[in-house]
Amino acid sequence: MTNNKTGMLTVLQNRDFLALWLSQLVSKIGDNFAVVAALVLINELAEKAGLAVVVIAAAMTIPQLFALASGVLVDRFSRKWLMIGTDVLRAGAVLLALLVQKPGHLYILYFTAFIVMGLGAMYIPARNASLPNMVPEKHLLTANALIQATELVSLIAGASLATLVISLTSTSTAFVVDSFTFLLSGVFLLAANIPQGKTGSGSANPIQKQAFWPEFVSGLRYIASNKHLLQLMAITTMATLGLSATVLLAAAYFKQLLGISAEYLGLLQATEGVGMALGALLISLYASWARSRQIVSVAMIVLGGGILVFALAPAFWLVLLGALVVGLCVVSARTTLAAMTQALVSDAQRGRVESAMVTVIGIGTMGALIMAGILGDVVGPKIVFVITGIVVLTAGIASIFALRKAEALLLNGSIELPPSLLD
Repeated sequence: MTNNKTGMLTVLQNRDFLALWLSQLVSKIGDNFAVVAALVLINELAEKAGLAVVVIAAAMTIPQLFALASGVLVDRFSRKWLMIGTDVLRAGAVLLALLVQKPGHLYILYFTAFIVMGLGAMYIPARNASLPNMVPEKHLLTANALIQATELVSLIAGASLATLVISLTSTSTAFVVDSFTFLLSGVFLLAANIPQGKTGSGSANPIQKQAFWPEFVSGLRYIASNKHLLQLMAITTMATLGLSATVLLAAAYFKQLLGISAEYLGLLQATEGVGMALGALLISLYASWARSRQIVSVAMIVLGGGILVFALAPAFWLVLLGALVVGLCVVSARTTLAAMTQALVSDAQRGRVESAMVTVIGIGTMGALIMAGILGDVVGPKIVFVITGIVVLTAGIASIFALRKAEALLLNGSIELPPSLLD
């Protein structure tokens, strides 16, 4: 994987990628409208708001654990039309939330969250698998950084606008806005040329549907036979675990260890957001002189150290410094890992690999939920932070050696196919 210096403005001059990026931006802004509206409904209607938040969080996370099956469709059919199709379906599905009018209707909200996130688990692999066919390899790192930056921009803009709109109108307006943004996202995608790679099977005949299971198994064999992909997935899981654990356990940490109000959690999240923005902005600068393996290793090692600061820092300002470091390092590591994965995999298998990555990220998020909900109560947040920090730090050190061969393959411009898939 080459390390040519590429600025974000250069990548955004690619009109097809710009259309994809704008599609992602408006859709994510709408998603945050729906999230804020859902939380407002839960606080207004649920007898036990805390439990209801856990249920809807699970409904949003569980579909990611089963995303692997969607990869077959991503590799078989046009990725552009799959993304447009999921946008249209999500535009309709999110309107189901308009039916939630009393406490007994909250199950509809959970079902809506499950369906929307399940469709998103198909959209994300299709989007990620398309990037290497839309931008040159030297632009992959920056393109992924822009996708990551979209998450932050949409969170700030979406949550702020949603709060204003709901206060002036109602939660129903927010769900309608989310539906509209899905449709607008589809319009942007219509304007984009999203080619399927020459080795892909994007125009498969529907008659081939009976081959779904063999193709699914083939994808699993491909991943299981490629140790470099397994290493990338393991490190991605650790990075996700690191960020999610700090967010989920922060409130308990503040109360038990620092003796300050959990209301400061908002400041913590804002600081992590600033770190994520810095990571997204600086990633193309890293690429001008650092190799991918170096970026991942240093980011993970420093990330582990940042998490340990959470556990051991005696002052609130050090906790905020740790949050800044965590945000910056998570974006740096995950962006680089995503670009390495996309460049390492042939287009014919990229959809299944990207869907596996969605599953891996879901596992990391679910692992953080388990740690926050179970281990946090059993051993306390401080011990969980220390364990998480040590695990992430160890993963960073291991990546120095584990990613050496994968980086060499990328620098040589080659894609390694397991022998079992070449016959």
